[in-house]
Amino acid sequence: MKKFIIRGPNKAVKGEVDISGAKNSCLPLMAASILFKNKVTLKNVPFVKDVFSMKDLLISLGANVDFSISKKMMTITNKKIHKLTVPYNLVSTMRAGVLTMGPLLARYPHKKIKVALGGGCALGVRDTNWHLAGFRSLGALNSLDKGYVNISTKKGLIGSKYKFPKVTVTGTSNLIMASIFAKGSHTIKQISIEPEVIDLINFLNKSGADIKFIGKRSIKIKGVKELINGTHNIIGDRIEAFSYLCVGVITNGKIKVKNFNPNHLRSEISILKKIGCKILVKENSIILYSAKKLKPTKIKTGPWPSFATDNMPIILAVLASISGKSQIEETIFSNRFMAAPELNRMGALIKIKKNNAIVIGQKLTAASCISSDLRTTFSIILGAIAAKGESTLFRVYHGLRGYYKLETKLRKIGIKIKSKN
Repeated sequence: MKKFIIRGPNKAVKGEVDISGAKNSCLPLMAASILFKNKVTLKNVPFVKDVFSMKDLLISLGANVDFSISKKMMTITNKKIHKLTVPYNLVSTMRAGVLTMGPLLARYPHKKIKVALGGGCALGVRDTNWHLAGFRSLGALNSLDKGYVNISTKKGLIGSKYKFPKVTVTGTSNLIMASIFAKGSHTIKQISIEPEVIDLINFLNKSGADIKFIGKRSIKIKGVKELINGTHNIIGDRIEAFSYLCVGVITNGKIKVKNFNPNHLRSEISILKKIGCKILVKENSIILYSAKKLKPTKIKTGPWPSFATDNMPIILAVLASISGKSQIEETIFSNRFMAAPELNRMGALIKIKKNNAIVIGQKLTAASCISSDLRTTFSIILGAIAAKGESTLFRVYHGLRGYYKLETKLRKIGIKIKSKN
Protein backbone atom coordinates (compact mmCIF):
# COMPACT_ATOMS: atom_id res chain seq x y z
CA MET A 1 0.00 0.00 0.00
CA LYS A 2 1.34 3.42 -1.01
CA LYS A 3 2.86 5.71 1.61
CA PHE A 4 4.48 9.15 1.55
CA ILE A 5 7.82 9.96 3.14
CA ILE A 6 8.35 13.67 3.81
CA ARG A 7 11.53 15.25 5.14
CA GLY A 8 11.19 18.54 6.98
CA PRO A 9 11.24 21.24 7.86
CA ASN A 10 10.69 22.62 4.37
CA LYS A 11 11.21 26.37 4.42
CA ALA A 12 10.37 29.32 2.15
CA VAL A 13 8.93 27.36 -0.75
CA LYS A 14 8.40 29.31 -3.96
CA GLY A 15 6.46 28.39 -7.03
CA GLU A 16 3.17 28.08 -8.86
CA VAL A 17 0.46 25.43 -8.70
CA ASP A 18 -2.07 24.81 -11.45
CA ILE A 19 -5.35 24.09 -9.69
CA SER A 20 -7.37 21.19 -11.12
CA GLY A 21 -11.10 21.11 -11.73
CA ALA A 22 -13.21 20.80 -8.59
CA LYS A 23 -13.84 17.18 -7.63
CA ASN A 24 -16.91 18.27 -5.66
CA SER A 25 -18.31 19.86 -8.80
CA CYS A 26 -17.31 17.13 -11.23
CA LEU A 27 -19.11 14.31 -9.36
CA PRO A 28 -22.62 15.89 -9.35
CA LEU A 29 -22.10 17.00 -12.96
CA MET A 30 -21.32 13.40 -13.87
CA ALA A 31 -24.44 12.23 -12.02
CA ALA A 32 -26.46 14.91 -13.85
CA SER A 33 -25.51 13.29 -17.18
CA ILE A 34 -28.22 10.68 -16.43
CA LEU A 35 -30.79 13.42 -17.17
CA PHE A 36 -29.58 13.79 -20.75
CA LYS A 37 -30.84 11.74 -23.70
CA ASN A 38 -27.66 12.02 -25.71
CA LYS A 39 -24.22 13.38 -24.79
CA VAL A 40 -22.59 15.39 -22.02
CA THR A 41 -19.06 16.78 -22.45
CA LEU A 42 -17.16 17.93 -19.37
CA LYS A 43 -13.92 19.91 -19.55
CA ASN A 44 -11.26 20.70 -16.90
CA VAL A 45 -11.90 17.27 -15.38
CA PRO A 46 -9.78 16.30 -12.34
CA PHE A 47 -8.85 12.65 -12.88
CA VAL A 48 -8.79 11.72 -9.19
CA LYS A 49 -9.84 8.40 -7.70
CA ASP A 50 -13.44 9.51 -6.94
CA VAL A 51 -13.97 10.50 -10.59
CA PHE A 52 -12.93 7.01 -11.72
CA SER A 53 -15.30 5.52 -9.13
CA MET A 54 -18.18 7.61 -10.47
CA LYS A 55 -17.23 6.54 -13.99
CA ASP A 56 -17.56 2.88 -12.95
CA LEU A 57 -20.94 3.63 -11.37
CA LEU A 58 -22.29 5.33 -14.51
CA ILE A 59 -21.03 2.49 -16.72
CA SER A 60 -22.76 -0.02 -14.42
CA LEU A 61 -26.03 1.88 -15.05
CA GLY A 62 -25.59 1.67 -18.82
CA ALA A 63 -23.76 4.88 -19.75
CA ASN A 64 -20.80 5.05 -22.10
CA VAL A 65 -17.94 7.11 -20.61
CA ASP A 66 -14.86 8.21 -22.58
CA PHE A 67 -11.87 9.96 -20.96
CA SER A 68 -9.14 12.08 -22.51
CA ILE A 69 -6.71 12.69 -19.65
CA SER A 70 -4.36 14.75 -21.84
CA LYS A 71 -7.24 17.10 -22.76
CA LYS A 72 -8.79 17.02 -19.24
CA MET A 73 -12.04 16.04 -20.91
CA MET A 74 -14.80 13.47 -20.45
CA THR A 75 -17.73 12.50 -22.68
CA ILE A 76 -20.74 10.66 -21.24
CA THR A 77 -23.33 9.21 -23.63
CA ASN A 78 -26.71 7.92 -22.41
CA LYS A 79 -28.45 6.48 -25.45
CA LYS A 80 -29.43 3.28 -23.64
CA ILE A 81 -32.16 2.96 -21.03
CA HIS A 82 -30.42 2.99 -17.65
CA LYS A 83 -30.40 0.19 -15.14
CA LEU A 84 -32.22 1.41 -12.04
CA THR A 85 -30.24 -0.32 -9.28
CA VAL A 86 -27.16 1.43 -7.85
CA PRO A 87 -25.17 -1.37 -6.17
CA TYR A 88 -23.59 -1.20 -2.73
CA ASN A 89 -20.12 -2.20 -3.93
CA LEU A 90 -19.93 1.05 -5.91
CA VAL A 91 -21.72 3.42 -3.50
CA SER A 92 -19.61 2.19 -0.57
CA THR A 93 -16.37 3.45 -2.13
CA MET A 94 -17.65 6.99 -2.69
CA ARG A 95 -20.51 8.72 -0.91
CA ALA A 96 -21.26 10.90 -3.96
CA GLY A 97 -22.94 7.82 -5.45
CA VAL A 98 -26.14 8.92 -3.69
CA LEU A 99 -26.28 11.77 -6.23
CA THR A 100 -27.60 9.27 -8.78
CA MET A 101 -30.90 9.13 -6.84
CA GLY A 102 -32.22 12.48 -8.06
CA PRO A 103 -31.45 12.17 -11.78
CA LEU A 104 -32.64 8.54 -11.96
CA LEU A 105 -35.91 9.53 -10.28
CA ALA A 106 -36.35 12.48 -12.66
CA ARG A 107 -35.62 10.42 -15.76
CA TYR A 108 -37.69 7.36 -14.72
CA PRO A 109 -40.41 8.65 -12.35
CA HIS A 110 -42.78 5.73 -12.99
CA LYS A 111 -40.17 3.04 -12.32
CA LYS A 112 -38.73 1.77 -9.03
CA ILE A 113 -35.28 3.20 -8.28
CA LYS A 114 -33.03 1.17 -5.94
CA VAL A 115 -29.99 2.87 -4.43
CA ALA A 116 -27.75 1.28 -1.82
CA LEU A 117 -27.14 3.30 1.34
CA GLY A 118 -23.45 4.09 1.63
CA GLY A 119 -23.09 3.20 5.30
CA GLY A 120 -20.90 5.01 7.82
CA CYS A 121 -18.80 8.09 7.18
CA ALA A 122 -15.57 8.95 8.98
CA LEU A 123 -16.73 12.55 9.38
CA GLY A 124 -19.91 11.68 11.26
CA VAL A 125 -23.60 11.45 10.37
CA ARG A 126 -24.29 12.10 6.68
CA ASP A 127 -27.62 10.38 6.11
CA THR A 128 -29.99 10.85 3.19
CA ASN A 129 -33.17 11.65 5.14
CA TRP A 130 -33.35 15.23 3.84
CA HIS A 131 -32.81 14.00 0.27
CA LEU A 132 -35.73 11.58 0.67
CA ALA A 133 -37.94 14.21 2.32
CA GLY A 134 -37.26 16.45 -0.66
CA PHE A 135 -38.24 13.66 -3.06
CA ARG A 136 -41.46 13.16 -1.07
CA SER A 137 -42.32 16.81 -1.68
CA LEU A 138 -42.40 15.90 -5.38
CA GLY A 139 -44.67 12.92 -4.72
CA ALA A 140 -42.01 10.19 -4.55
CA LEU A 141 -42.43 7.50 -1.90
CA ASN A 142 -39.53 5.55 -0.44
CA SER A 143 -38.89 2.47 1.65
CA LEU A 144 -35.81 0.70 2.99
CA ASP A 145 -35.20 -2.95 2.18
CA LYS A 146 -31.99 -4.90 2.81
CA GLY A 147 -29.83 -1.77 2.81
CA TYR A 148 -31.38 -0.32 -0.34
CA VAL A 149 -33.66 2.71 -0.61
CA ASN A 150 -36.56 2.02 -2.98
CA ILE A 151 -37.99 5.19 -4.54
CA SER A 152 -41.07 5.36 -6.77
CA THR A 153 -44.08 7.52 -7.65
CA LYS A 154 -47.72 6.73 -8.43
CA LYS A 155 -48.57 9.81 -10.48
CA GLY A 156 -45.14 11.00 -11.56
CA LEU A 157 -43.25 13.95 -10.09
CA ILE A 158 -45.32 17.06 -9.38
CA GLY A 159 -43.84 20.38 -8.30
CA SER A 160 -44.70 21.88 -4.91
CA LYS A 161 -42.50 23.34 -2.14
CA TYR A 162 -39.74 22.08 0.15
CA LYS A 163 -37.49 23.73 2.73
CA PHE A 164 -34.36 21.96 3.92
CA PRO A 165 -34.10 21.89 7.76
CA LYS A 166 -30.42 22.82 7.40
CA VAL A 167 -28.16 23.65 4.49
CA THR A 168 -26.99 20.47 2.72
CA VAL A 169 -24.79 20.40 -0.37
CA THR A 170 -25.55 16.92 -1.71
CA GLY A 171 -29.21 17.20 -0.65
CA THR A 172 -29.57 20.42 -2.63
CA SER A 173 -27.90 18.96 -5.73
CA ASN A 174 -29.98 15.79 -5.55
CA LEU A 175 -33.31 17.61 -5.22
CA ILE A 176 -32.48 20.07 -8.00
CA MET A 177 -31.78 17.19 -10.37
CA ALA A 178 -34.93 15.33 -9.28
CA SER A 179 -37.06 18.43 -10.02
CA ILE A 180 -35.86 19.15 -13.57
CA PHE A 181 -38.71 17.33 -15.36
CA ALA A 182 -41.41 17.65 -12.67
CA LYS A 183 -44.87 18.79 -13.73
CA GLY A 184 -45.35 22.48 -12.92
CA SER A 185 -42.87 24.32 -10.69
CA HIS A 186 -40.96 23.24 -7.59
CA THR A 187 -39.75 25.76 -5.01
CA ILE A 188 -36.80 24.78 -2.81
CA LYS A 189 -35.75 26.90 0.17
CA GLN A 190 -32.66 26.99 2.40
CA ILE A 191 -30.51 25.50 -0.32
CA SER A 192 -26.73 25.32 -0.41
CA ILE A 193 -25.13 28.09 -2.46
CA GLU A 194 -21.67 26.52 -2.45
CA PRO A 195 -19.78 27.31 -5.68
CA GLU A 196 -20.07 23.65 -6.70
CA VAL A 197 -23.89 23.79 -6.44
CA ILE A 198 -23.95 27.02 -8.48
CA ASP A 199 -21.76 25.27 -11.06
CA LEU A 200 -24.38 22.49 -11.35
CA ILE A 201 -27.22 25.03 -11.69
CA ASN A 202 -25.32 26.95 -14.38
CA PHE A 203 -24.66 23.75 -16.33
CA LEU A 204 -28.29 22.63 -16.20
CA ASN A 205 -29.65 26.06 -17.15
CA LYS A 206 -27.44 26.45 -20.21
CA SER A 207 -28.43 22.90 -21.24
CA GLY A 208 -32.15 23.68 -21.27
CA ALA A 209 -33.32 23.56 -17.62
CA ASP A 210 -35.28 26.42 -16.03
CA ILE A 211 -33.87 27.20 -12.55
CA LYS A 212 -34.22 30.71 -11.11
CA PHE A 213 -33.19 32.22 -7.78
CA ILE A 214 -36.09 33.85 -5.93
CA GLY A 215 -34.01 34.69 -2.85
CA LYS A 216 -30.50 34.21 -1.51
CA ARG A 217 -31.13 30.54 -0.65
CA SER A 218 -34.38 29.90 -2.56
CA ILE A 219 -34.91 28.69 -6.11
CA LYS A 220 -37.87 27.94 -8.37
CA ILE A 221 -37.55 25.14 -10.91
CA LYS A 222 -39.99 24.98 -13.81
CA GLY A 223 -40.18 21.49 -15.22
CA VAL A 224 -38.96 21.01 -18.80
CA LYS A 225 -39.68 18.10 -21.13
CA GLU A 226 -36.14 16.89 -21.81
CA LEU A 227 -32.43 17.61 -21.89
CA ILE A 228 -30.54 16.41 -24.99
CA ASN A 229 -26.88 17.51 -24.94
CA GLY A 230 -24.67 19.49 -22.56
CA THR A 231 -21.14 20.92 -22.45
CA HIS A 232 -19.50 22.48 -19.43
CA ASN A 233 -16.12 23.68 -18.14
CA ILE A 234 -15.76 22.61 -14.49
CA ILE A 235 -14.78 25.34 -12.00
CA GLY A 236 -11.37 25.24 -10.31
CA ASP A 237 -11.07 23.44 -6.98
CA ARG A 238 -11.18 26.00 -4.15
CA ILE A 239 -10.23 23.35 -1.54
CA GLU A 240 -7.14 22.33 -3.49
CA ALA A 241 -6.25 26.00 -3.96
CA PHE A 242 -6.46 26.68 -0.22
CA SER A 243 -4.44 23.54 0.54
CA TYR A 244 -1.49 24.74 -1.55
CA LEU A 245 -1.78 28.29 -0.23
CA CYS A 246 -1.27 26.75 3.21
CA VAL A 247 1.93 25.09 2.00
CA GLY A 248 3.18 28.61 1.39
CA VAL A 249 1.97 29.74 4.81
CA ILE A 250 3.46 26.92 6.86
CA THR A 251 6.88 27.21 5.14
CA ASN A 252 6.94 31.03 5.36
CA GLY A 253 7.22 31.09 1.59
CA LYS A 254 5.65 32.57 -1.53
CA ILE A 255 3.10 30.60 -3.53
CA LYS A 256 0.86 31.30 -6.52
CA VAL A 257 -2.25 29.21 -7.14
CA LYS A 258 -3.97 29.69 -10.47
CA ASN A 259 -6.89 28.56 -12.66
CA PHE A 260 -9.68 29.04 -10.13
CA ASN A 261 -12.00 31.79 -8.89
CA PRO A 262 -10.51 33.59 -5.83
CA ASN A 263 -14.03 34.76 -4.90
CA HIS A 264 -14.73 31.17 -3.83
CA LEU A 265 -12.25 31.62 -0.93
CA ARG A 266 -13.53 34.88 0.59
CA SER A 267 -13.52 33.77 4.23
CA GLU A 268 -10.30 31.80 3.88
CA ILE A 269 -8.48 34.80 2.40
CA SER A 270 -9.68 36.90 5.34
CA ILE A 271 -8.27 34.36 7.81
CA LEU A 272 -4.91 34.16 6.00
CA LYS A 273 -4.65 37.95 6.21
CA LYS A 274 -5.49 37.87 9.93
CA ILE A 275 -2.66 35.47 10.69
CA GLY A 276 -0.22 37.80 8.90
CA CYS A 277 -0.05 36.78 5.24
CA LYS A 278 0.04 39.26 2.37
CA ILE A 279 -2.46 38.25 -0.34
CA LEU A 280 -2.54 39.49 -3.92
CA VAL A 281 -5.82 38.55 -5.61
CA LYS A 282 -6.08 38.52 -9.40
CA GLU A 283 -8.88 37.45 -11.76
CA ASN A 284 -8.16 33.72 -11.64
CA SER A 285 -5.25 33.39 -9.23
CA ILE A 286 -3.90 34.25 -5.79
CA ILE A 287 -0.32 35.05 -4.81
CA LEU A 288 0.47 34.57 -1.12
CA TYR A 289 3.45 35.97 0.77
CA SER A 290 3.81 34.41 4.20
CA ALA A 291 5.20 36.44 7.09
CA LYS A 292 8.14 35.15 9.13
CA LYS A 293 6.11 35.54 12.32
CA LEU A 294 2.47 34.50 12.04
CA LYS A 295 -0.35 35.13 14.53
CA PRO A 296 -2.93 32.77 16.06
CA THR A 297 -6.63 33.30 15.31
CA LYS A 298 -10.22 32.12 15.81
CA ILE A 299 -12.20 30.32 13.10
CA LYS A 300 -15.79 29.13 12.77
CA THR A 301 -16.79 26.90 9.86
CA GLY A 302 -20.13 27.10 8.08
CA PRO A 303 -21.90 26.89 4.73
CA TRP A 304 -20.47 29.09 1.97
CA PRO A 305 -19.56 31.95 2.09
CA SER A 306 -18.33 31.04 5.59
CA PHE A 307 -15.05 29.18 6.15
CA ALA A 308 -15.41 25.76 4.48
CA THR A 309 -15.47 22.65 6.67
CA ASP A 310 -13.28 20.92 4.05
CA ASN A 311 -10.61 23.57 4.65
CA MET A 312 -10.71 23.29 8.43
CA PRO A 313 -8.28 20.31 8.79
CA ILE A 314 -5.90 22.19 6.47
CA ILE A 315 -5.80 25.35 8.60
CA LEU A 316 -5.64 23.18 11.75
CA ALA A 317 -2.14 22.02 10.75
CA VAL A 318 -1.05 25.59 10.06
CA LEU A 319 -2.31 26.86 13.43
CA ALA A 320 -0.59 23.94 15.19
CA SER A 321 2.72 25.42 14.09
CA ILE A 322 1.95 29.08 14.92
CA SER A 323 3.00 30.22 18.38
CA GLY A 324 0.05 31.21 20.59
CA LYS A 325 -3.51 30.05 21.22
CA SER A 326 -5.95 29.50 18.36
CA GLN A 327 -9.54 28.27 18.45
CA ILE A 328 -11.67 26.48 15.86
CA GLU A 329 -15.42 25.85 16.03
CA GLU A 330 -16.70 23.21 13.59
CA THR A 331 -20.42 23.53 12.81
CA ILE A 332 -20.92 21.05 9.96
CA PHE A 333 -19.58 17.59 10.87
CA SER A 334 -19.44 15.81 14.21
CA ASN A 335 -16.04 14.18 13.66
CA ARG A 336 -14.02 16.63 11.60
CA PHE A 337 -10.96 16.78 13.88
CA MET A 338 -9.49 13.40 12.90
CA ALA A 339 -6.19 15.04 11.96
CA ALA A 340 -5.69 16.25 15.55
CA PRO A 341 -4.40 12.97 17.09
CA GLU A 342 -1.93 12.54 14.22
CA LEU A 343 -0.70 16.14 14.47
CA ASN A 344 -0.34 15.62 18.22
CA ARG A 345 1.96 12.69 17.41
CA MET A 346 4.18 15.33 15.80
CA GLY A 347 4.22 17.31 19.02
CA ALA A 348 1.24 19.58 18.38
CA LEU A 349 -0.93 20.60 21.33
CA ILE A 350 -4.51 20.28 20.12
CA LYS A 351 -7.36 19.64 22.56
CA ILE A 352 -10.79 18.69 21.25
CA LYS A 353 -14.00 19.26 23.18
CA LYS A 354 -17.18 18.41 21.29
CA ASN A 355 -17.12 20.63 18.19
CA ASN A 356 -14.28 22.90 19.34
CA ALA A 357 -10.51 22.72 19.10
CA ILE A 358 -8.02 24.65 21.23
CA VAL A 359 -4.66 24.82 19.49
CA ILE A 360 -1.45 25.86 21.27
CA GLY A 361 1.03 26.29 18.46
CA GLN A 362 4.63 25.12 18.69
CA LYS A 363 7.42 23.51 16.66
CA LEU A 364 6.61 20.07 15.25
CA THR A 365 8.79 16.97 15.00
CA ALA A 366 8.59 14.07 12.56
CA ALA A 367 6.43 10.99 13.23
CA SER A 368 4.72 8.09 11.49
CA CYS A 369 1.03 8.86 10.92
CA ILE A 370 -2.10 7.31 9.42
CA SER A 371 -4.61 9.17 7.27
CA SER A 372 -8.32 8.49 7.84
CA ASP A 373 -10.01 10.70 5.24
CA LEU A 374 -9.39 13.01 2.28
CA ARG A 375 -8.70 16.35 3.99
CA THR A 376 -6.93 14.76 6.97
CA THR A 377 -4.36 13.50 4.46
CA PHE A 378 -3.35 17.00 3.41
CA SER A 379 -3.45 18.21 7.01
CA ILE A 380 -0.88 15.59 8.04
CA ILE A 381 1.21 16.37 4.95
CA LEU A 382 1.35 20.01 6.08
CA GLY A 383 2.42 18.90 9.56
CA ALA A 384 5.16 16.74 8.06
CA ILE A 385 6.30 19.61 5.82
CA ALA A 386 6.83 21.78 8.92
CA ALA A 387 8.17 19.05 11.21
CA LYS A 388 11.85 18.41 11.86
CA GLY A 389 12.95 15.02 10.57
CA GLU A 390 11.46 12.33 8.35
CA SER A 391 7.74 11.58 8.62
CA THR A 392 5.92 8.63 7.07
CA LEU A 393 2.26 8.92 6.11
CA PHE A 394 0.28 5.72 5.57
CA ARG A 395 -3.08 5.23 3.79
CA VAL A 396 -2.44 8.10 1.40
CA TYR A 397 -5.06 6.65 -0.96
CA HIS A 398 -7.55 8.79 0.97
CA GLY A 399 -5.81 11.90 -0.34
CA LEU A 400 -5.68 10.60 -3.91
CA ARG A 401 -9.50 10.55 -3.89
CA GLY A 402 -9.51 14.33 -4.24
CA TYR A 403 -6.02 15.68 -5.02
CA TYR A 404 -4.81 15.24 -8.59
CA LYS A 405 -1.06 14.59 -8.98
CA LEU A 406 -0.58 15.41 -5.30
CA GLU A 407 3.00 14.23 -4.98
CA THR A 408 4.06 15.79 -8.31
CA LYS A 409 2.63 19.21 -7.45
CA LEU A 410 4.25 19.24 -4.01
CA ARG A 411 7.63 18.22 -5.38
CA LYS A 412 7.41 20.89 -8.08
CA ILE A 413 7.24 23.67 -5.48
CA GLY A 414 10.18 22.26 -3.54
CA ILE A 415 8.65 19.91 -0.94
CA LYS A 416 10.90 16.97 -0.04
CA ILE A 417 8.42 14.17 -0.63
CA LYS A 418 8.66 10.70 -2.11
CA SER A 419 6.34 7.71 -2.25
CA LYS A 420 6.89 4.01 -1.60
CA ASN A 421 4.62 1.00 -1.93
